[in-house]
Amino acid sequence: LGMSKAPVRAAFTDLRDMGLVSIVPQAGTYVFTPTPQDVKEMSHFRAMLEREALGSALVRDPDGLVQGLSAAIVQMQHAIDVQEFTLYSRADSAYHRVILRHAGNRYLEKAYDLTATALEALRAHLQSGAGDFWQRSFAEHTQMRDLMAKRQFDDAQALLEEHILVINRSISLPSANINQRTKSRRRSDEEYTILLS
Repeated sequence: LGMSKAPVRAAFTDLRDMGLVSIVPQAGTYVFTPTPQDVKEMSHFRAMLEREALGSALVRDPDGLVQGLSAAIVQMQHAIDVQEFTLYSRADSAYHRVILRHAGNRYLEKAYDLTATALEALRAHLQSGAGDFWQRSFAEHTQMRDLMAKRQFDDAQALLEEHILVINRSISLPSANINQRTKSRRRSDEEYTILLS
């Protein structure tokens, strides 16, 4: 494409910060392949953040929160009706962002962004695959909203945590990380290779 190396390096850095690639010095740039431990740590981190965010949101504006979640659920239902996994994934992300926005703490949102992209990619993979993950996801989002509307906040928070952590039991991942798989691969600084696994 006639593009210099500088914007390519910048793009890879952005993707690394989003958790989508791993940059291995003197070896290359690789699509991020999380291990089961990576997913466990990311999902527990997200569960802690969202549980805290939900608690704050329920204190600040429970009615506004339920309204925002309902709007996201309408988008989810539309995605299901037209069988569009990409639309559903966006609506799923929007649902959880509603919780974070209503918490009123921008640092919670910044912390959430550390793992959000990688986890959303994994959840999108599950939603587009075999099994009933998509249907269960929609049912759980609706049930959480209904519990909040009924002011059953403890039950809503418990279901939110279970909803997030289900990914640990639902996806098969390799046990070795990218650094272990690429130790023997040596490349010059000028060569950037994405390894699709």
